[in-house]
Amino acid sequence: MRLENHRLLDALCGEYIIGTLRGGARRRFERAMRSEPRAALRLRYWESIVSPRYSKMIEAQPSPRVWQRLQRELDLARYRMPWHRRAAFWQGWAVAATAALVFTLAMLFLPRPSETLQTVQIARLSGTDGAISVTADLSRDGRTLVLHASRPVLAGPKQSYELWLIPVAGTGPVPVAVLGSLDATFALATAQLGQLRPGSTLAVSTEPAGGSPTGKPTGAVILAGKITG
Repeated sequence: MRLENHRLLDALCGEYIIGTLRGGARRRFERAMRSEPRAALRLRYWESIVSPRYSKMIEAQPSPRVWQRLQRELDLARYRMPWHRRAAFWQGWAVAATAALVFTLAMLFLPRPSETLQTVQIARLSGTDGAISVTADLSRDGRTLVLHASRPVLAGPKQSYELWLIPVAGTGPVPVAVLGSLDATFALATAQLGQLRPGSTLAVSTEPAGGSPTGKPTGAVILAGKITG
């Protein structure tokens, strides 16, 4: 089975980026990145999101308020004891405390996209029944796309939504992003920068979990709209 069709591709990309994918599994993953363009595209997408945020979280200096919150939520006071008896506790809580710290830092220090991005609406996607519409906003630097649905819509457990770009030249749909929700903010892949041009069409199809297995739409196209600006 090709890795680009694997239902755990996103999880493998995450493990590769943070370094927990090791040994033979890491070597097989790297070989797949060289031979499977869609899998490599997915890795670049996650790198554009995870790597900058991970670096910022590592560099950030947490305030005393962060440590106080961790102490309160993990109830660390009940573990106070002489220093020579603390090693077992810290070994047992290392993973949980690290995860809690990263999550807390992310919430405190990382700006929300809506607070930092300056965007302009480029398209409005709608379906034939008019039950829902989605606006597509592009950041001023052309690197980030923001989708906002008129009402919350989530994909089912065995389903994904996939966003496609249909160029004016009519060369066929180009995959842009796999979505779990019709509200989404994501960085565009390098190959997509500058491709969202007026006259092209953005469309959303329903696909199996993880996205289309063929690189082309396989399910129903539920939303579409022309890029106007």
